Amino acid sequence: MNSFTLPVQQPFDWESLLAFLRLRATPGVETVTGSAYTRTITDAAAQTFSVTYDAQAAALQVVYSGSARNLIENRAKQIFKPDVNTLPIEAVLCRDPWLGGLVNRQGGLRVPGGWSSLEIAMRAILGQQVSVPAATTLMGRLVRAAGTRLSELSWLFPTAEQIGQSNLGGLGVPGSRMETVKLLARFFAEHGEDCLAQEDIKTRLLALKGIGKWTAGYILMRTASSHDHWPEGDLILRKALSKDKAMIAHAALEQTFSRWSPYRSYATIHIWKGYAPRVMNGKP
Repeated sequence: MNSFTLPVQQPFDWESLLAFLRLRATPGVETVTGSAYTRTITDAAAQTFSVTYDAQAAALQVVYSGSARNLIENRAKQIFKPDVNTLPIEAVLCRDPWLGGLVNRQGGLRVPGGWSSLEIAMRAILGQQVSVPAATTLMGRLVRAAGTRLSELSWLFPTAEQIGQSNLGGLGVPGSRMETVKLLARFFAEHGEDCLAQEDIKTRLLALKGIGKWTAGYILMRTASSHDHWPEGDLILRKALSKDKAMIAHAALEQTFSRWSPYRSYATIHIWKGYAPRVMNGKP
């Protein structure tokens, strides 16, 4: 096994980041405990990758098999965002009296990334109109339908090509959603893992049948280098910003979020944690 450390910009809320990933861990691929994130990966062959956090050293401890150091380091940064300085982000968000009350209590939050854009995109599609635990179950079914089995309990997440070529009839999702999964897989197969970095990517995602503003925003919130994407129309955000029993209108929600640009991704993650802790801490 090989290892290295990554220094982390402070403050850093490791517990919330890990809890978010724990609730969404893909069965057979990812394992998230109270202190570590571990997963299967593939380079030339099946490998493993594990990350813990040393608070005293303010550094991520990365352990991996194989020799793909550069890949591992890039993906660790992609998931855990150790290079992000949240202080200027929080300073901007704290200008809003209501949002600032949340931000001041939970400094150091990160917008969680993922090992691959494909995995996050599949998660977003399978998470449409179902609970977070239900989406996790569906991700496990996708892995078993299209992924590569390493052992009884261990799998490699499928490639875009594998998803596109597999029979997904056993997923237990509506036919229209299965069609969107296939469309998105073909998009990744054609354009590659970095396809979400295209300048017009939001427009291109919205052009795919079955992908709306919430789905495109969620995908880009967790994959883009910009901190300004957000899941438009998200129910939890609407509830958090509603007054009395009247649900805030979509237009009013968008107007409110426009005040938090260019950090609407971070506004989202702070509201999810502060208003609805179960979204972040792993409670269904």
